[in-house]
Amino acid sequence: MKYAALLSFVCGFASLSLEILWVRLYGFAKSSTPAAFGLVLCLYLVGIAIGAGIGARACRRARDDIQLWRDSVLALLASALLSPLLPALFAAASSSGVRSPLLDAALVACASAVLSFCFPIAHHLGTRVAGAGRGRHFARVYTANVMGAALGPLVTGYLLLDRFSLQSSFIIIGMLQAAAAVFLVQAVRLPGTKVVATAALAGVGGLLLAVTVIDPHALLRRLGPQGQPAQVVVENRHGVLTIYKGKNGDDVIYGGNVYDGSASLDPVRNSNGLERPLLFAALQPKPKRVLMVGLSIGTWLALVREFPGVESIDVIEINPGYLEAAQVYPAQAAALRDPRVHVAVDDARRWLRHRPEKRYDLIVMNTTLHWRANTTLLLSRQMLQQMKAHMAPGAVLGFNATGSPDAFFTASQVFAHAYRYRSFVYAAEFDFRSRKEAPRARELYQALRMNGQAFFPPGSASVGQFLAVPFNTAAQDESVAGRALELVTDENLLTEFRHGRTLYDWGDLFFFRDPLWLPAPWGGESPGWRALLAR
Repeated sequence: MKYAALLSFVCGFASLSLEILWVRLYGFAKSSTPAAFGLVLCLYLVGIAIGAGIGARACRRARDDIQLWRDSVLALLASALLSPLLPALFAAASSSGVRSPLLDAALVACASAVLSFCFPIAHHLGTRVAGAGRGRHFARVYTANVMGAALGPLVTGYLLLDRFSLQSSFIIIGMLQAAAAVFLVQAVRLPGTKVVATAALAGVGGLLLAVTVIDPHALLRRLGPQGQPAQVVVENRHGVLTIYKGKNGDDVIYGGNVYDGSASLDPVRNSNGLERPLLFAALQPKPKRVLMVGLSIGTWLALVREFPGVESIDVIEINPGYLEAAQVYPAQAAALRDPRVHVAVDDARRWLRHRPEKRYDLIVMNTTLHWRANTTLLLSRQMLQQMKAHMAPGAVLGFNATGSPDAFFTASQVFAHAYRYRSFVYAAEFDFRSRKEAPRARELYQALRMNGQAFFPPGSASVGQFLAVPFNTAAQDESVAGRALELVTDENLLTEFRHGRTLYDWGDLFFFRDPLWLPAPWGGESPGWRALLAR
C-alpha cells in the first residue's frame, strides 16, 4: 500500500512525458501541421480511457494485492519496451508511404493505454484501508499522480529534449519505467518477476547505448520529405532542424520538417528565390537600421548586410539551432560575426514589446509556410500592427505570405500600400512601386558585391529578370482565389485551420498514397495556393 503513491507518480510522469515526445514526433512527421497536436491529444486521451477501463476491471477480478502488483509491474515493463518500439514502428510506416489515421491512432493510443492500466490499480492499492484514513490515502495517491504529470512535461520538454535526441528521450523514459518496475519488484517482494524486470531494464539500457553510439537521430532521419534521409539533424527543445542535399547540389534547410530555405547565394541559378530579399535594396535605397525576424540558415542575412548604407542589423531567431548550423557555411558564418549584426534568441513579439523605442528603416520577415502551426503569430493583424509601430518614416516591411491571399489582404488593411512580388508581400505607408522601375534599382543591383566580388556576373540577365517581375494587388489575388479574402487575427487562426493543410485524405483510411496537396474533407489548401506560389 505504501508504494501505491510511487506507482501513481511514475504513471503520471511517464505518461505526460511520452505525450510530449509523441507530439514532437507526430508533428514532425506531419510537417508541423497545427491539427497534429490536437489529434495526438485526442488519441492519447482515448488510450488513457481504454487502459484505465481495463485496469479497473483487473481490480475487480484480482484474487489479492500480489496479483495487482504483478499486473502493474508487467504493465510498466511492457510500456518500457513499447516506449521506443512504437515510435520506431510509426517512423518505419511513415517512411514507407503509409499514411493511415487508423494505424497512427492504434500506435498513439497503445502508448498511453498500457501505462494508464496502472492508474486505477494504484488507487485501488492505495486506498485499501478502513475508516477515516481512506480519504487521506486517496488524496496522497492522486496528488502523487498530479505531481508526476506536472513534472513530466517540465523535465522532458525543457531538459531531455534540449540535451538528448527525440529517439534517445523515448528510450530514457522507457528506462525510467523499467527501473521503477525493478524497484517495485524488490520493494513489494513480488515472486517470479525479478528476472523479467531486470532483463527488461538491461534491454532498454542496452538499446539506449546502441542508438547513442550508432545514430541518435535515426528516428527523425527516416521522416524526411519524400523519404530522403537528412544529412544533418539538430535537435533542441525549440524544435528540429534538418539539412538535405537539393537537386542542384545546394544544401536545403528544413525546420520542423518544413522547407525553410537554401544555403545558396548564386543569383544565376537562384534556387533560393534571391530576387525577394534583393528587392528590399531597391525599395529602401539606404536602410541604416534593419530588423530581420527569422534567421534560418543566415543566407538572407549574408545578402542584406551587403546593402549600401546598412549600419546595424537586429536579428531575432527563436531557435538557436540555426546559429549552430550556420557556422559551417562561410558566407553565413561571416555575416553572424559582423559587428553590425546583433542576434537575439527570443520570441519576436516579446523582444520588440520590451523595446518600444526601436525604429527600423527596413523589416525583413522571411516567414515560414502560412499553414504551419503558430504561423498566425507572424501573419496576423496584431503582429503587423506591432511591426508598423517599429517602422521609421519611409520604412518598408516585407514578409513571405507563401501564397496565402488572406495574409496579403491583412497587410493591405494595416498599411496604406501593400503589394505582392512573387510570394513576398511588401508594405509601407507610401507607394514604393516606382522605385523598382527606376534606373537606380538596376544600378544598385549591378553594383552589389559579396565578399569583395560582384554579386551578379558581368552581363547577367538575372538583373533584368528580377526587376521585370510585376507587383500584384490584393484585389488581383482575390479574383484568383475565387472568394472574399479574410482578415487574419490572433483569434481566428485563419491560415492554419480554415485555409490550412490537411492531415489525411480519404484514401489514407485504406492505406492509399494520395498526393500531398490534394484537398481533403479534414481541411484543405487555399484554392489559389499553388497558382499564387507559382507566379
